[in-house]
Amino acid sequence: MNITAYALKRPRFAFLAALLLILSGLWLVLDFPSTEEPQITIRTATVLTFVPGASVERMEQLVARPSEEAIQTLPEVRRVKTTVRPGFAFSYVELEPDVSPQALPAVWQRLRNRLADVQPRLPQGATGPLVDDEFGRVAVLTLGLTGPDYTPGELREQARQLRDRLYQLPGVERVTLHGLRDEQVEVSLDLPALAAQGLTPTAVADALARSNIVAPAGFVNAGGAQLALQVSGDAANLAALEQTLVALPRGGWMPLGQLARVARVPLAPASTGAFVNGQAAAVLAVSMDPGLNVISFAEHLQEKIRRLQTHLPPGMTLVPITDQAEVVSKQLRQVGQVFLETTVIVMGIVVLFLGLRTGLIVGAIVPTTVLVSLVAMKLLGIDLHIISIGAIIIALGLFVDNAIVVAEDMERRLALGQPREDAAAEAGRSMFVPLLVSSLAIILTFTPLVLSQTETGEYLRSMGIVMAIALLLSLVLAVTVTPLLCQRFARHHAELSRTARAVESLTDWYRGKVRWVLRHKATYIGAMVALLGAAGWLFAHVPSELMPASERRQLQMGIELAPDSSGDATLATAGRISQALADASRFPEIQSHAIYVGDGGPRFILALNPPTPASHRAYAVLTLAPGVTHAQALARLREALPRQFPEVRFEPKRFSMGSAESGLAVFRLSSADGQSHVAAAARLTQALRALPGIVELSSDAERAIPQLQVQVDPLKAASAGLSHAEIARQLDLLLAGQAVTQFRDGDTLLPVVVRGPLAIRDHVEQLRAAPLQRPDGSGTVPLGQLARVELAAQPSVLQRYNQERTLTISARHASWTAQVLADAVAAEIDTVQQDGQVRVALGGEIEENASANGAISALLPACVLAMFLLFVWQFGSLRKSLIVLASIPFVSIGAALALQLTGTTLTFVGTLGLLALAGIIVNNAVLLLDAIDEARASGMPGPDAIEDAAAKRLRPIVMTKMVCILGLVPLYLYGGAVWTSLAVVMMGGLALGTLITLGLIPALYAVAYRVPAPAATSA
Repeated sequence: MNITAYALKRPRFAFLAALLLILSGLWLVLDFPSTEEPQITIRTATVLTFVPGASVERMEQLVARPSEEAIQTLPEVRRVKTTVRPGFAFSYVELEPDVSPQALPAVWQRLRNRLADVQPRLPQGATGPLVDDEFGRVAVLTLGLTGPDYTPGELREQARQLRDRLYQLPGVERVTLHGLRDEQVEVSLDLPALAAQGLTPTAVADALARSNIVAPAGFVNAGGAQLALQVSGDAANLAALEQTLVALPRGGWMPLGQLARVARVPLAPASTGAFVNGQAAAVLAVSMDPGLNVISFAEHLQEKIRRLQTHLPPGMTLVPITDQAEVVSKQLRQVGQVFLETTVIVMGIVVLFLGLRTGLIVGAIVPTTVLVSLVAMKLLGIDLHIISIGAIIIALGLFVDNAIVVAEDMERRLALGQPREDAAAEAGRSMFVPLLVSSLAIILTFTPLVLSQTETGEYLRSMGIVMAIALLLSLVLAVTVTPLLCQRFARHHAELSRTARAVESLTDWYRGKVRWVLRHKATYIGAMVALLGAAGWLFAHVPSELMPASERRQLQMGIELAPDSSGDATLATAGRISQALADASRFPEIQSHAIYVGDGGPRFILALNPPTPASHRAYAVLTLAPGVTHAQALARLREALPRQFPEVRFEPKRFSMGSAESGLAVFRLSSADGQSHVAAAARLTQALRALPGIVELSSDAERAIPQLQVQVDPLKAASAGLSHAEIARQLDLLLAGQAVTQFRDGDTLLPVVVRGPLAIRDHVEQLRAAPLQRPDGSGTVPLGQLARVELAAQPSVLQRYNQERTLTISARHASWTAQVLADAVAAEIDTVQQDGQVRVALGGEIEENASANGAISALLPACVLAMFLLFVWQFGSLRKSLIVLASIPFVSIGAALALQLTGTTLTFVGTLGLLALAGIIVNNAVLLLDAIDEARASGMPGPDAIEDAAAKRLRPIVMTKMVCILGLVPLYLYGGAVWTSLAVVMMGGLALGTLITLGLIPALYAVAYRVPAPAATSA
């Protein structure tokens, strides 16, 4: 049934249904779920294994290889990246992008099961493998808890209390703590006092383990009641621990306090830590339940935090580090401005062409479609974020075309004398199929994006879905509400508006050009094909990248010390760097900052890529001061920090959008023998360093680190009654310490660690004097009498990728994209690969871009075929359908020229703009072919029918394309970097593509249907 006629017969129902949908949209917009970025599934887990004392090679052979082999047995695994360091192995396990979110828990459980099977085969003393599958959780708010006069333990305890109270707030999904410095009770032995009493460190450890206990002692029955027994011994405080009695070999007892110093100290060496604005801190990261409005949630969260702040101990304070609500609020204000400007431009153009009444009627479809689209988005679970909002703005210039075409066709029918109701019904009926085909053609161009199984595709998927929602809803509204409004309020204009008359004045000129094209069909088509070839050449020279850098007013910075730096040294250096950054006189560009030691802190945006955890690394998040640009801050950091801290390597950079780091060229080298790629990497690094404009160049290789090797003399050790294992155990107790019991402070359990004095740990020369206890109790023997202590070198790190040793080089240029930078060293890459021994793979943004474009390309043929069948269904003609498809590539001419003239980089989003152009430009062809068929059906000769149809469709085509082009101007100017490439591509493609197709469609039609050239008298 004719949907327009149905709406006209039941106007009250149609208006009421539209009103209800509008009111629903208005109600939803008050608290619509919103986030900074689309919520995508992070299909990555981490695996961590510790084996204290193991070298890098042994960790690789005994831990990394068997673990990777077990991981790779899972068919869902895409790649495994492993970092091997002395004593630990850390792996990222990435799954294939087609693994559904619902299947992830089962996959991670199978991963745990596989690694559990490996655990018995790991070296003795191994901890793990430990699997963390919550690696991708994004925090909406991060806070630093600081207190200059408080110990790390007091900050940790207060942070835990705050975490428990924040969980009471509805909408809080998870609260994680970062930068906590664990504490221990250290029993530092007085070795001379022990020797004087004939005691060994083991005796002290045993005494502590036996005395400080919480152990079951059974129960007794008394009068029907059951009474549990509790044996004393649980030390209530450190003073009680110091009174632990140690039995003397010659009889008697001595309190522990006379044999060792007992103190509550931070865990040493430090494994984690955090600093906020120059002060030591504990960091809290709050994640939000899905489907909530981050701004509304943040208001409740901030109110909760204000209440908690009042109950903090004096001197403690909560300092904001990152706040997603602020970013989203800024985005919404920016997008709101773009939306209003686009709406004003669109409605202004429509009013200029169609007059005030008809213009306002057509313009009414804009807010109506947007509000109704929000209802559909809510039902489909699509949040408001930078991608979905941008999709609405892009669609705005497209979906208004539907109402324009219907209103313009109704005006044409009124001019022919049709009654108002008949004109409204016929306008909706006759335009429904062409508009449906045009809308579906645009939707089909976005189908590869929606179906793409890549991280980038998932990130941008909502763009295609929202575009489809808006276009289909606008079509329904255009053939129902628009005819109703036009029937009741529109008036037939005896005279065209000034703008319409201006376009009409070009009609005669355009008729003449169409006649010229029909006389020179081969010349015109040949020229267009040549231009298409030139556009292909231009595209080959347009720089490309996956996604632009984030406009977030923050920077990230990797901090790396020498690879043999201890955790304590890294923590101390990070504290000094934090104090320097907090000095506004030296770094006025930085408003605030946080530094995480040992890990990258919480993930607060999707593209967070902190360095792999290591004792010599730290990671900083820097917030820019108002009015400061990213370039200014980066320049200051790159210039000032290395001068003040020459022993530290700094890597300040902007955040990225999507899953890969923008602008970073990554070269991953491997070799068949596991060694040749090292020399090849040195050559490639030299070639990159020689390029002018390189601002960042690094590799994941590190220099060798020193190691003390204890070469035990077997005969001397045997004569002393000591084995290699016993020597290692006693040295481990003296130097690293041995946890022998626990000290209980409320609900906090602290390990009690017995270890040697600080002097023996901090002075290598005293190591030879380390006393080793003879097993028969006859005294001690210095280590130097049994072994040589020699300094040797060992690798500090090995990197592995899918079970192969690799070395990765990362480079960034001041102005080039990652692809341009890779192309600049392509010759050197070919050289190092020419013997077939070394392999170089491009990773990072280039790899993700190729993956994303490859997924689109794989699905594109099916979508083109579907589009072709759609045209065949509409026209019932293969030739006309081929004409429409043949016109599509020519939109790239204007797109390529626009990119070159504006110097804009072609991003993946810009590529989607090219696909959208393909769907939009067919509207021109559909309208022209439909008009030609109508003219020929009325009996006109072929040349006259083409000329008349082209002239008749000129005004609606020009009007609709002006709406699309000018409607994209605010998005280009103010929409943000993510949309710049798309806006340029679409504006250039529509502007020049429309002009080309206005001549190309008549020429192709004339060739396909063998229409003769018009007579010379027609000129």
